[in-house]
Amino acid sequence: MKKTLLGMLICGSTLSALAQDTTVKTTTITTTTAHKYYYYPASNVYFDEITGNYWYQDKGATQWTKTQTLPATIIVEKTQQNIVPFNGEDPWKNNMKDVKKYKTKKNGTVKIKMKDKE
Repeated sequence: MKKTLLGMLICGSTLSALAQDTTVKTTTITTTTAHKYYYYPASNVYFDEITGNYWYQDKGATQWTKTQTLPATIIVEKTQQNIVPFNGEDPWKNNMKDVKKYKTKKNGTVKIKMKDKE
């Protein structure tokens, strides 16, 4: 009886050891790169070439509007576009900095601050 009980205990231990989870758990690290948006300072508009989306803010409005077609009242000058890298889908979140960095002069030209140009 002792031998049978001992044999069952050994078999149970062996089966228990074999049933252990032997899968290896891995961790995936994802790096995020900044997405490239175009910023048009004269009209304060952002554009994503990949999706074709524009972001603009009506005068006096607090919300930004996302659209694929700008209203007729907003005209962007392609010659005054600036590449603005941004992580995410709301490039306007840094608008205060962009307005300051790409300030539009009275004659319509844009002067980029040298310390911010890096």
